[in-house]
Amino acid sequence: MTVPRVPGIFVPRSRLTALFDHATTRPVTVLRAPAGSGKTTALACWARDRRDVAWVSLDDDDNDERRLWAAILFALRRSPRPPEDSPVCRLEPPEPGRRTEFLADLGDAFAGPREPVWLVLDDVQEITRPEAVEALAALARHQPPMLRLVLATRVEPKLRLARLEVEGTLSRLGAAELRFSAEETARLFRAAGATVSEDRVRELTERTSGWAAALGWAAVSVRDAGDADELVADVGGDELAVARFFADEVLSRLPSATSDLLLCVSVCDTVSATLAARLSGSPDAGVTLDELERETGLVVRTPADTYRLPALLRGFLQAELARRSPARVRRLQGIAARWYAEEGRYGEALTYAVAGRDRQRALRLARDHAVRQVLAGDGELVRGALAYLGEGALTASPRLRLASALAHVQRGEFTAAATDLGDDGLRLLAAPHLALVTGSRPPERAVSPVVRSAEAVAWDKLDLVWQSLYRGARRHAVTRAEEALRAAHGERLEHLVLHSRLALAVATALLGDHTAMRRACIGALAVARRHGWRRSPGVAECHLMLAYDDLMRFEPVAAAGELAQAPRAEVPGSAPVLGPLHGFFEGMVRFDAGDRAAGSQAMRVARHRLADLELPREITAMCTVAEHHAALVGGEGLHAAEVFAWAQERLPGTAELALLQIRAHLAVDETDLAEKVLRATAAAPALLPATPVDTCLAETALALRSHRRTLALHALDRALTLARPHRLVRPFALAEPRVRNLLIDHSGGFGSLDGFAQSVRGRLVPNTPPSELTDREQVVLQRLPSQRSLDEIASDLTVSVNTVKTHVRSIYGKLGVNNRRSAVVVARHHGLT
Repeated sequence: MTVPRVPGIFVPRSRLTALFDHATTRPVTVLRAPAGSGKTTALACWARDRRDVAWVSLDDDDNDERRLWAAILFALRRSPRPPEDSPVCRLEPPEPGRRTEFLADLGDAFAGPREPVWLVLDDVQEITRPEAVEALAALARHQPPMLRLVLATRVEPKLRLARLEVEGTLSRLGAAELRFSAEETARLFRAAGATVSEDRVRELTERTSGWAAALGWAAVSVRDAGDADELVADVGGDELAVARFFADEVLSRLPSATSDLLLCVSVCDTVSATLAARLSGSPDAGVTLDELERETGLVVRTPADTYRLPALLRGFLQAELARRSPARVRRLQGIAARWYAEEGRYGEALTYAVAGRDRQRALRLARDHAVRQVLAGDGELVRGALAYLGEGALTASPRLRLASALAHVQRGEFTAAATDLGDDGLRLLAAPHLALVTGSRPPERAVSPVVRSAEAVAWDKLDLVWQSLYRGARRHAVTRAEEALRAAHGERLEHLVLHSRLALAVATALLGDHTAMRRACIGALAVARRHGWRRSPGVAECHLMLAYDDLMRFEPVAAAGELAQAPRAEVPGSAPVLGPLHGFFEGMVRFDAGDRAAGSQAMRVARHRLADLELPREITAMCTVAEHHAALVGGEGLHAAEVFAWAQERLPGTAELALLQIRAHLAVDETDLAEKVLRATAAAPALLPATPVDTCLAETALALRSHRRTLALHALDRALTLARPHRLVRPFALAEPRVRNLLIDHSGGFGSLDGFAQSVRGRLVPNTPPSELTDREQVVLQRLPSQRSLDEIASDLTVSVNTVKTHVRSIYGKLGVNNRRSAVVVARHHGLT
């Protein structure tokens, strides 16, 4: 009747302690979880350092009511130990028919103490006889005010607790709260003295669903293992100790029909009530699963109103079913395949047809539905089915070859995809798709092919997007991409959803709509993550576009993060532009991070790699503007001239070429020539949304050089107006120092643009002061931008003017200035005002 000892290999979990502390503030707490979930250990850890916990570990003998009350009274007398004259010490188990009086006496006995006592009854599922069950129900209903009841059980106790739940006096905790997190699993292995990699720990935690017993066995097993990672990878439901536990503690305690139901449904990842009935042959299968979920926690109900078994239990049941009757396993898998096909869920149907070795059904399903399933995102599933059907079936069926080609494209295996493509009607769409993902121009089509299936219609719409892009019809391409995306979404074709989003991102990027581009890229990457497509066409492209957007937002750290992910997603044979673009953006990151010479050189090398490729003019413009500026900043005249010549050949008559000329004149202080070019090219079309911003900032610099502050502010205001929709910060960050100072100095004076101006200012400089100001100096500094004199500031602060002057001198010294206006400018520069 004492709190059990915790195991030798044990880690305290403060999360659970806090959870129990909160839950047990109510009069009754029920902790229900299956065997091996760690109920007793978790409660013992919570109780071991408390003096106010009485503990009873129940067993079958406690079904005798007098014995049950004797055990409870004995525990209450021990923890905490009451005085010898306490009423608790004089109480005796009630005689038959005297339960009500006994509970009244028990209530009186606990009326005195100020602090409550927690009575933990462990293994309540052992109490099954009506008299003992009614005794516990009466204790829960007529509980003494200063007694808290904690019931730990494997199944829902039959104590009629619904009224307590309605009254708000009942707390419930379950298996979900007891599951180990990956971090807690790692601490358990460290406590066992085992070294296991982070990936293996996470994998084991997921595979066991954080089940305490399995993790404890694994920790003991790997302690002295030579290769702990390999041993952890092998822990499963068919492992001897796990299997013995499930056989003794789970299946043996269930009715045989219920055990058989669990064996039947273990062939599927999840089952609906109707599928469970079909598999087991029991019309009441859904009711049984519902009871198991509600009363034992052995079954989990999903948000889709289906049921699943914990991974480790399912592994044991599958091994047990295969041991008893391999033929029955295949028969059940065949039933599942037929049911899923009837429901129109052809991916699952194909999976179970292959698992059940039903070749004819698998071949029929693959011929009819494999292409659609690849486009829906099930490429790996289809690859497995095609491998099972064999090369002969693939050779004999153009549809299967097409499905195989698409599955290869999804994995970035372009050579194999080209080999697989046959003469099927849909090849007219597959061939252009393969061309696009490898960076080739898709073949022109005079008319769309005659197509009937919904997936072919969606695919055709996607092909038309790229046709429009290659013709230079950018806006038309955006409209087409939105149509393709709607069609792919409507048919749940995830592969086409990803590529429609990619096409939309490219189209909006070429139009200069950074916000729409970012949204489309993030959506495409979400699809890729959902399906585990870490190395698939389209993924690296999205990371590169996000990196460029981060650069234009002047977030080089974020851009570097996207660039780090792009090579991991790039597939051999993909578009040749990706590698050089990656190198160019890395150069921009290095330049923006302060390594300007190396950044400039990296851009130059990458541009040389781009020189022989067929590029959209927008990419050419982006590279020339960035590299030319870097060369000028580094004083590399020959390098800048080389970039200008490259641009002159490829971008004649554009605002980008004019910008390069203006910047070149400004670099050598030829302001008259710069103004002449600015006026002459005012109507030149811009390819990039940042170019008009850069041009306005160049105009600002020219005005400041000739001391025309009002004109400079007008130009700066136009630059902010043009930059705000796309959050373009980089042009301001790379503008001349006097332009940046004007932005800071005029902070608060840009009207509706001031919010964006403030965010730009925050990106230009770190938000840290050069030297820490005192609290009083901060107060004075906040008043310096006002028009109030030092005497008026002193009056506002109710201090002497000499005190204010002392603070002002100190502020000047810490900010490195010698007048009030400079102090305000520097303070704004560092985000202090």
